[in-house]
Amino acid sequence: MPPAEACDAPLPELAVYRLAHGEAPVAGPAHEPVSLDWNVELLHQNAAWFCRLRWLVIGVLAVAGAAASGWDSPFLRGLHLRPGWLLPVAALLGAMNLAYAALLRRPPARQEAVKLRRLLWVQIAVDLVALTVVVHFLGSTDSAAPFMYLFHLILACIFFPPRQSLVVTLLAAFLHLADVGLGSLAGPVGDAADVSPAFPMLRSLGNVSIWAVIWYLASKLARAVRDRDRELAAANARLVASCDERARHMLQTTHQLKAPFAAIHANIQLLLAGICGPLPPKAVDVVRRMAARCLALSQQIQDMIQLANLRSAAQSNPGAAELDVAELLARTISRLQPTATARGVRIDPDLTPAPVRAVEDHLRMVVDNLLSNAINYSHEGGLVTVGCQPRANRGARLLVADQGIGIPKEKLPRIFEDYFRTNEAAHHNPSSTGLGLAIVRDVTRLAGMDLEVETAVGRGTRFTLTIPPSPVTSGRAANP
Repeated sequence: MPPAEACDAPLPELAVYRLAHGEAPVAGPAHEPVSLDWNVELLHQNAAWFCRLRWLVIGVLAVAGAAASGWDSPFLRGLHLRPGWLLPVAALLGAMNLAYAALLRRPPARQEAVKLRRLLWVQIAVDLVALTVVVHFLGSTDSAAPFMYLFHLILACIFFPPRQSLVVTLLAAFLHLADVGLGSLAGPVGDAADVSPAFPMLRSLGNVSIWAVIWYLASKLARAVRDRDRELAAANARLVASCDERARHMLQTTHQLKAPFAAIHANIQLLLAGICGPLPPKAVDVVRRMAARCLALSQQIQDMIQLANLRSAAQSNPGAAELDVAELLARTISRLQPTATARGVRIDPDLTPAPVRAVEDHLRMVVDNLLSNAINYSHEGGLVTVGCQPRANRGARLLVADQGIGIPKEKLPRIFEDYFRTNEAAHHNPSSTGLGLAIVRDVTRLAGMDLEVETAVGRGTRFTLTIPPSPVTSGRAANP
């Protein structure tokens, strides 16, 4: 089969997995704890939440108004549902909610905290006035409508500190008592004519007393939750700082181990070359195992340093440069050819010049890991096909296919996790670090590349890397 066809021909019983480059980065800088009282983002979220809740209320009022205008039932008459007040209130709230939503459309900025506070308080005040109108027409003293104020009071306790939620409670109490007081001055009507004029006010004061108790309990609970959130945020910040410090220490220690392992490997090669005299056969076997283990540990150290540098926020961003993917592939194939020959694997390239703009070190890491995996997980005498084709607007598509052990379908989504190896992979290649595809994942995310994996157990695996014409970002330096 020609090389291009070998790259493009579908494998039977394929399992396909696509690594989306839009996913969030795996690691990033630590986040500082923020205040949960008047944090700008929280203010914006609360104001937007009020807008969404208000649309529900507006819808209920509009439906009730439409029903009252066309459905004359005793139930509706008992609730005083008149389209003359329902529909105007719904229309007014809808118009104001559109204005609120327009003001909240922009993402919040630090300097907009004062504006967000004002907007949120305007929403609360308008809502309470509109609610007072609704309660007045439903019955301020002869129905359970006044308890609808509790929705705002409880939400205020959840969203605001105790003092600010108390302001909302006092405002609701003032509006309710003013409504009842004005109604009493107008004089009782109907069955209420025989009731003492002071009775409605006493009932309203009882309602307000219940609100005060509910505010006290709800604000205490909400404050306890906020305090616990702050404690958890502070503990999380300390934990993240500790993890970052430990990671930096581990990276520094790992980097310091790189040179000693390189020196050990070089001295082992001198011993095997007979520089220090001939070695007994048993000693040669032991030294060769030492060399293999030393080489594996050196590779793991290299992978750890590369992965840590990719995720480090302190690294400078290297600029992208013009390069030819075909030339980069050719150099990688030439460097890995001895490894392939030692494993009895043949590499069949089909390389067409494909100029792109990318970070060369990052693209080299991706190519190196994909091709190394293809060689390491091939069977003896297997074939690894490497393809490269240009795409429109200086993009490229790179394919690496092998005829090796393949990947079980259920384990396919996990192959890009740090240190993850399937049992089959660990048995076939015990020296693998489990970090190669994690490096590929981070580079593709940083560079905005698309990576697709097609695999079938026992038939091989094919990686298809699509390099966009204009990468989203060039990422961070990762070559130690």
